[in-house]
Amino acid sequence: MKSRTERNELFMKYIPLMRSTASRFWKKYKKKIMSYEDLYQTICYLFLYAYELWDPERGKFGPHLKNVLEYKLKAMMKGEKAPRSKEYPFSFLKPKYTLKEEVG
Repeated sequence: MKSRTERNELFMKYIPLMRSTASRFWKKYKKKIMSYEDLYQTICYLFLYAYELWDPERGKFGPHLKNVLEYKLKAMMKGEKAPRSKEYPFSFLKPKYTLKEEVG
């Protein structure tokens, strides 16, 4: 069973990966992103999402986290909402780059 202590230890361990991912996406897409802080906060949220999904019996957390970050950030760059945020959706993209919901 996963614990809060384990989650916190993994979070601290993977801060460098999360920061480097944020820096890479910021350099590539900063014209579309509201702020580096919004991007990094989203990455921290995705860490929690990745931790919830992770099955230790299927592999190490590091590669799993990296895959989740890459896939979900790219999906969000295309306008998808953050996972499990349907009630309170958020985005790190500037408003003009988010998909508009179709009416009617």
